[in-house]
Amino acid sequence: MEMKKIFTTLFMAMALTASALAVTVADVAGTFRGNLNIDGQDYPNKEVYVLPGIETNTITFVLPDFIYGAASLGNIVLTNIPVDNNGQLTLENATLYLSAISQRAKITVVNGLEEGGEVYNSVLSSGSAMILLSIEAPSLNDAIFVLFTGDKVTTENYAITNGGFEGTWSNNEVPGWHSFPSATGTYSSFVTGNTEQFQPSSDVRPGSTGSQSVHLRTNLTAGAKANGNCTNGRINAGSMTATDASGNYNFSDPTASGYNTPFTRHPDSLAFWAKYEPADQNPSNSENRARTHAVITTNARYQDPEVSDYSAIKVADAAINYAATSDMGWQRLAAPFNYTAVNPNSAAYVLITFTTNQTPGGGTTYSTGTISKKYYYDHLYLDDAEFVYNHDLSTLTMDGKRVAFNGNSATTSKIYNDSTIAFEATTNGKASKSFIGFDVAKRQVHVYVVPENYSQQQNYSVYTLTMAQAAQMGDTRYAMICEGESYSDDVFSNLTEAKTYTKTVRDAEGKTHVIRLTLSVASPYYEETSMTINEGDQRTWEGYDLSKYAQSDEPYELTAEYETSAGCDSTLVLKLTVNEKIVTALPTTKNEHVAQKVFYNGNLYIIRGDETIYDILGRRVK
Repeated sequence: MEMKKIFTTLFMAMALTASALAVTVADVAGTFRGNLNIDGQDYPNKEVYVLPGIETNTITFVLPDFIYGAASLGNIVLTNIPVDNNGQLTLENATLYLSAISQRAKITVVNGLEEGGEVYNSVLSSGSAMILLSIEAPSLNDAIFVLFTGDKVTTENYAITNGGFEGTWSNNEVPGWHSFPSATGTYSSFVTGNTEQFQPSSDVRPGSTGSQSVHLRTNLTAGAKANGNCTNGRINAGSMTATDASGNYNFSDPTASGYNTPFTRHPDSLAFWAKYEPADQNPSNSENRARTHAVITTNARYQDPEVSDYSAIKVADAAINYAATSDMGWQRLAAPFNYTAVNPNSAAYVLITFTTNQTPGGGTTYSTGTISKKYYYDHLYLDDAEFVYNHDLSTLTMDGKRVAFNGNSATTSKIYNDSTIAFEATTNGKASKSFIGFDVAKRQVHVYVVPENYSQQQNYSVYTLTMAQAAQMGDTRYAMICEGESYSDDVFSNLTEAKTYTKTVRDAEGKTHVIRLTLSVASPYYEETSMTINEGDQRTWEGYDLSKYAQSDEPYELTAEYETSAGCDSTLVLKLTVNEKIVTALPTTKNEHVAQKVFYNGNLYIIRGDETIYDILGRRVK
């Protein structure tokens, strides 16, 4: 091993040794970024993940996209590496199957390497990492030496700037957020004094660790109704007509310093807490809907509401219109991001808008008397907005069959073998990654799901599949097959019936043995169910998006394939009936206004102009 020739310059620059300060597993967990050297070849700006191990005082080390020569050999996932209180790592002769070369590799964490009079060890600290691996496989003439040296990633921006609306207000605005006091545009002088529409509040959401929220409310400006409005961009007040989107909008402009939010990540949803108090507290009034809208864009100017086609610069869009709770209290809401096919990986900025009404100039500002100047307004309190990065396992398949998990664990009677069974995992996160590791001694398959913001939160998920052990060769044997299969070994052949078999055999020394085999047969699982929905309903089933199925006279038949705990094929079948969704208003009489559709508590209602309310079947509710 010519270690000096390969790593001299790297080690001379390193300061980590076995004398590192005491650390815990929690200290070292995170994303590390640095240089990866594989047998003298440098790969800069590589990321590795350090996850808390399944066993106490251990870590799981993940090196994504391991490259040797010009070939990608997949991910190196080393589970349960012991860590002492100085951050030193120990792992000897771990085995890892590299499917790309169809070989099992032996991996050792190298310690005690002497270089330049110093003794270096594979060691982690709360801020840096130096990990040296020796990887041996049958096709290699010698061991591959892999050295990673890097620092923990701690400064990346994955969050909403001041999502808690905390801090000292300046110029009537809270850090990171803007409203009418900083508005620009032709009529900005009419609104910059509207400080009562954007104020701090001590009314915080339940369980908040902060001390303040933000309070929005409607107002009348020069006789025109204006929504309460705040944004991480800037407001443009350019028209006296509230609905004029060419003049009244929020915007994000890369050239407008302080009024844009650089953002390059891929969250799955925008979540926030809201307390909505419309002046008209009739829940059936569809006008009473606040709105939250977030758009991730490329490096380009964007405005909300849109006045033209912005599809060329949009990366993702999330929007939600929401009603008040029955007690006008706090509620946590979430709006999923829908990513476009045009710019899926070109995120540069994000524009977020909170407003008291879904319609510009909407809401229920009204007076108590015919001429009274005392007005009642819509109020919206906001707290703890955040981007959510999903990190759940959607599916794990063994040779194309889905594994059914109970929570984060599953078992199967299929015999453990990490070299011939094809495992594939999918996740529910836009940018989350899945890594599969193996514990040969326990016959376990671990699926680690790491979100894009792992370096910030250290949140991740792990799912464990425990497989069966191969039957031991002896006088008594047990085996299980699936219905329709046959069993054979060195003594028995082509058995298909569940029972105990016996056979007398003679060994090499001429001694006779009675071999017993207890064979059981597992049945495949089949279940059929039915569901009826309306066209366009936002429903899912076993990974199917049911909102995409159009109205049809004949039911759709959807199937999902699994394996039972016995390793047998299983099929779930859904007979899906899709009804036509009501999209027309009920007939109106001479003196009635046009009826309108209203969604409330997940149900569809029709409200006629005389304020009578009907459900989707035409039955009068009120």
